[in-house]
Amino acid sequence: MLRRILFAFALCAGLLAVGTLTLSAQRDDSGVDPSSPRGGIDTDVEKDPRPTSDDLRVKEAVEKGLRHLARIQQNDGSWVNNIGNKLGDEYQINPDGYGKPNVGVTAICCMAFLAAGHTPDRGEFRFAVARGLKFIMDCVDPQRGWISAYGTRMYEHSFCTLLLAEVYGMTRDEVVLRHLRGATKFIIDSQNQYGAWRYIPNQNESDMSVCVCQLQALRAAANVGVNVPSGTIEAAKDYVRRSYRTRGNGFNPPGGFMYQLERDYDPRDTFSLTAAGVVALQSAGEYSSHTWTYRSELTGQTLTKTIDLNKSFVYLQRLRPEAEEGGPISPTRRWGHSYGFWYGHYYAAQAFFQYQFSGPAGERAWVEWNRTNRINFLKMQHGNGAWTDEIGGYDPDRNAYATAMACLILNIPAGYLPVFQN
Repeated sequence: MLRRILFAFALCAGLLAVGTLTLSAQRDDSGVDPSSPRGGIDTDVEKDPRPTSDDLRVKEAVEKGLRHLARIQQNDGSWVNNIGNKLGDEYQINPDGYGKPNVGVTAICCMAFLAAGHTPDRGEFRFAVARGLKFIMDCVDPQRGWISAYGTRMYEHSFCTLLLAEVYGMTRDEVVLRHLRGATKFIIDSQNQYGAWRYIPNQNESDMSVCVCQLQALRAAANVGVNVPSGTIEAAKDYVRRSYRTRGNGFNPPGGFMYQLERDYDPRDTFSLTAAGVVALQSAGEYSSHTWTYRSELTGQTLTKTIDLNKSFVYLQRLRPEAEEGGPISPTRRWGHSYGFWYGHYYAAQAFFQYQFSGPAGERAWVEWNRTNRINFLKMQHGNGAWTDEIGGYDPDRNAYATAMACLILNIPAGYLPVFQN
């Protein structure tokens, strides 16, 4: 256990120190600092002096979501959701983590606060962020850098690493940096012969959904000065490129990304995997369509493959879950294969946000995608501020995962998190 926490809470403006965790008597049970300005984001970091009526509705929805998250935070700083594992086309709760804190969900919740301008030492919800951060650091194996609790796996480790990188970029705290370096090294050392990752460290197979999480964590770490070998990034980039489908499969259009290379008999390209594939390439520095030259592992021949990301964005537009399934949108609506619903939208929003910088067509695509996100997601929000899904559960009084994801997605345009920026 850490003997020191990152931050002594700044009760005087501009004061930041490292000390023992002490919750201020001013904090109420919601995790909110009543002395902070109402509205969740300090007035000096507001980005748009003239927000539109739509902007204000989104801001209100996000604030309701963040207040819900603050209300259900545990005393140890964690958030609890019965996270499980995808098993084929089904979703299976992890029995080791049933009713227990989840480090991955805790990291995502902290990210949701960061994305709204709250940090461990500033903002209305700074106490919630600081407590969540301390919980995660208490779960670090100091020898290996592995971040896990109650059976969590590489997904959760990568989100924790991403959080540490974003917090370090904001605070330059040496304790955070030490844990970030260890967590980053663990990801690098866990890369397998395919150039990617799987649920368990050093597992002898890979998949796109885990790969994108690790790549984004590595990018965030590199952004703040942590050493990430170029060979690690190049190997992962090649894995993602190999997963790109230049042709459709009879059901889905071209431009998708496969779940696993090892399962080319069942490619399983989906909305969420394709969004993940695009963001994985963006995290590795590839923001546009390009031709890839590589050597065939079977024949030894030099081959070329065109990675047309424009087709990937058309794919995402056609297979957007709400459009594909149809029907009314409401807080209680349960989407098919909903374990991938928020995960897919989390990466799709990032992908389209970056796409806007490619030119007029990309900018139009982002504006429309973000507009649809705002309309649909606000229809999905429960009255108490929560969003629900299969992963976090359909009880709006308990769901942290979907709520945090929705808040993150809606705040991507705000630009507070460097990993979401171009």
